Amino acid sequence: MRKVICSILCAVTVILSVFIPAGAAYDAEMEKLGLYSECLLLMSADNGEVIFAKNETMQSAPASLTKIVTACVVLENCSDLTAPVTVTEQSLHELDGTGSSLGGLKAGETLSLYDMLCCLLLQSANEAATTLANYVTNGDRAAFIAKMNELAERLGCTDSHFVNPHGLDDEDQYVSAENIAKFFKYALEFPAFAEIVGKNSYTLPATNMQGERTIHSTNFMLNSAYKDYYCKYVKGGKTGTTSQAGRCVVTLASNDGYNYIGVAMRSIFEDVDRDGVEENGAFLDCKKMFEWAFKNIRLVAVCDPEKIVAEIPVKYARTTDFVSLVPAETVYSLVPTGTDSGSLLIETIPDTVPESVNAPIKERQVICKGRVLYAGKVIREIDLVSRSQIKRSFFAFIGTELQALFGSWIFRIAVVAVLAALIVLLVLRSRRVKAKRSGSFRVLNYNDFKNLK
Repeated sequence: MRKVICSILCAVTVILSVFIPAGAAYDAEMEKLGLYSECLLLMSADNGEVIFAKNETMQSAPASLTKIVTACVVLENCSDLTAPVTVTEQSLHELDGTGSSLGGLKAGETLSLYDMLCCLLLQSANEAATTLANYVTNGDRAAFIAKMNELAERLGCTDSHFVNPHGLDDEDQYVSAENIAKFFKYALEFPAFAEIVGKNSYTLPATNMQGERTIHSTNFMLNSAYKDYYCKYVKGGKTGTTSQAGRCVVTLASNDGYNYIGVAMRSIFEDVDRDGVEENGAFLDCKKMFEWAFKNIRLVAVCDPEKIVAEIPVKYARTTDFVSLVPAETVYSLVPTGTDSGSLLIETIPDTVPESVNAPIKERQVICKGRVLYAGKVIREIDLVSRSQIKRSFFAFIGTELQALFGSWIFRIAVVAVLAALIVLLVLRSRRVKAKRSGSFRVLNYNDFKNLK
């Protein structure tokens, strides 16, 4: 009866999840937003949960998003941000004829490491990238590139590979939106990186070759002068643009304790609203995703550790034939505003469920895996545990084991073998007895009596 009730409750939950308000599936909502980018990702910076995703694992040219990885390698290997860094002729001339984004640095000019990072991340200056790469590994470019790829491997960014520190197009240099989100999240752990990418502008102090000057961020989402792009929630980011990469951006946005990382790659630069001005589709997409998320997504408890999800048979127990499974702990997930328990379904993952469990079973013992679904979409995977302790019955254990033993083919074969052996022994013994009897009793004749004299 209890199994029947659980089945009915699950069915009701499924039915309720179909009749929730608009906004049932995140991917459906993304389509409604009318986004322009070919590759998109909206991820919680708090718990890594993905809200939106489109072609997130597609390998694509990274353009200047590469400089995020370059900055990470620099910050991993250099602790003194006041250290002087000098621009070399080599750092400039290797960019000749590339049509690079430059920051106006001059050969022989010396800046602090921090200021050079500002040129790298705000202006997106390619000569800052080559200068920093040469500085970290003393001109050994291969060694610096190796460090970039080692970082990618360490972070599990398997859809990424680098051959240069600036992001100019190369068929052997690629990333995915998912990987860029990982790189950016990791980079934000460096206070200097988070501080720099959050600036709309920065005043470079006078150097040995140029006077004081102000540089501006290429991330127009931080600049209120760009009404179409400006987003008050954005706290920092990095842009990238090449012919192969299209318009790209990765940004961090925060509001009311919620933090999201948005990635848009392979986007357009077109007059989408027909006002005579071309727009950057990557900026527009991230703004739309952030605004939708802050308006429609909330962190709620999706698992009650006391709510029974399923029951499975238990053997050798004293007082029950089933063990009740419940979530291991309260789990929180990002779901649309207004979502309640009736909009969620928790089910077991079939491949992890045993046919039965043997007593004794500890309270909160992990039995199998489960998944939380919202509108048919898996949003979390969880551990399912026993709701209570179940003790073993000695007599049930012995009885079940004997029953299993008696019912096994091995036991039957053994019984036949023993019976056969007994029959053989009885036959042999019978023959031996007959033989003894025939040798002990003999009819006496005349010669026997004659010999007695």
